[in-house]
Amino acid sequence: MKRVGIIGGETHIGEITALNGQKVEIAGAFVRPDQAEAARTEFGCPVFDSVDALLDAGLDIVAIANENDLRMDGIVPALERGCDLVVDKPLCIRVDDQDRIEAMLNEQTHRKLLMLLTLRGTPVYMGMQQAVASGRIGEPVFTHVRMAVRLKREERPPWFLDSQRSGGLFLDLLIHGLDALEWITGHSVVSLVAQTGNLDNPEDPEIRDHASVYCRMDDGSTAIVEGQRMLPDSMGSDYRVHVAGTQGFADLDLVAGTLRVTDPGGADAPVETLPEPISVVADWLDGGIVVPQSASLRANRLALLATASSEDTCPREVPT
Repeated sequence: MKRVGIIGGETHIGEITALNGQKVEIAGAFVRPDQAEAARTEFGCPVFDSVDALLDAGLDIVAIANENDLRMDGIVPALERGCDLVVDKPLCIRVDDQDRIEAMLNEQTHRKLLMLLTLRGTPVYMGMQQAVASGRIGEPVFTHVRMAVRLKREERPPWFLDSQRSGGLFLDLLIHGLDALEWITGHSVVSLVAQTGNLDNPEDPEIRDHASVYCRMDDGSTAIVEGQRMLPDSMGSDYRVHVAGTQGFADLDLVAGTLRVTDPGGADAPVETLPEPISVVADWLDGGIVVPQSASLRANRLALLATASSEDTCPREVPT
């Protein structure tokens, strides 16, 4: 059983704490003072007063889910101490930090990193990927990925509402959609142009409430990945994917849990049997490749490029 240290107590840390006592042993945590008591109670572990003190506990893996702009404060020392990493999205919010992570991993090829691209373990997303890969709708021509959620402004910590700290919508939300685009279609983004803004909260200029990115793929197909945090209270989230192919199309609705396919055999046919859900962390711990390390790094790089494009509306070429 792997000994895990936790840095940060934000929502998605539950992806690894859910495995405590099964595949991992939580050896300790380093969290903000206001999260310390919850960490002791929920994680059932000692709380340390620094990252170094936590790393001295003799860890195999460090799981990081702190504020987005502070991720590197855990990633760098953990890699320097020889630990593997599970990191909430995004890995980092600056290009030079991404470069540093990749350089450290290239120097330590025995180290492993997983970013929590959890949609890859969701039945409808796996079903969509399988339907497209099977050729059922022909070759992908156009893909539309939507990711919409409520802002829940009163419930969010201040750093989350500050795009200078969260990284903005591409890094904090649409990173999932950019990953899903390449994974589902089986093709790579070669160039993109993006835009983001704040229309619903003009009194708070650092909020970003909508974003979109237009992508050209390596096979000549195109895609739009878009998202927003303007849903009314009547709906918590709305995640959808539409892939139009040369012989039909497929539509995914995450909230409804449905996948429907139109192909030469019939129109709007529901896919009744979907894969079982997969914990991407459990799969990674078992040596699986639901989320390969290359995909974790790639998704973060794409989100950084989209963010940069949105700042000057200039297209960005994507390195292969």
